[in-house]
Amino acid sequence: MQQIVIVTRVGSWVGAETTVELLQRNIAVLGIGTNAQRISTLHSALQRQLPASKSALFIPCVGQLTSASTQQKILDYLENYRLIAMINNTGAYEEDEPGVISGASPFEQWESLQRSLVDPLVLFHRIRHLLRRNRCRVVNVASDDARSSLPRHVSLIAIKTAVNLITAEIAIVDPEVTSLAVHPAAPAVRLPPQERQSQEQSKDGTPPPAAADLIVGLALSAEPSLSGQYFMYTEPEFLVHPPQS
Repeated sequence: MQQIVIVTRVGSWVGAETTVELLQRNIAVLGIGTNAQRISTLHSALQRQLPASKSALFIPCVGQLTSASTQQKILDYLENYRLIAMINNTGAYEEDEPGVISGASPFEQWESLQRSLVDPLVLFHRIRHLLRRNRCRVVNVASDDARSSLPRHVSLIAIKTAVNLITAEIAIVDPEVTSLAVHPAAPAVRLPPQERQSQEQSKDGTPPPAAADLIVGLALSAEPSLSGQYFMYTEPEFLVHPPQS
């Protein structure tokens, strides 16, 4: 039976890169999100850039994870696949400009909590029987922001910390499920696509590791003994900052 991985907030950069990595490995992706336009754009890009045999493995699903109809739709999709992992791509506020999030209202803070913690937990409990039966892995894309002094990000820090704690709790109460947290360490300054492509090779000529590669690697092959642990990825320096002239 074809293997499949659930990816939440699939329209974000982490969700999209993770999806591509999974499809390249011939793993089907049930990509879930609330922004229909973003998911449609991603779907079109996958169809253009990947072989048809791989892009056909992407199953877009638009809806709220707390919605009974969305949950049933997810269960209906999973009937024809073997679920092996769930990647919970936790959310954040929308940025006013790259790297700047200011003036988040209480409503926006609640929305972030809903996206990152409440919604995925509801789905987790809805499909718990499959996660346990198949001894799946749950990878929460979290953060190490609790170590930082970010006054404007206090709510986000609390949410990400809660996600990390949930990861540890799942490891304790659900030993059949391997639960992990990972921080992709997205840089504030990223190279433009054409410059990034020209710098893709490291000094020894081999491609550098990618955050998506780490996330997918954990989702597909993490040992149960790692359950409850936290991992961090940091991009190579030459990919974070443009070369000095």
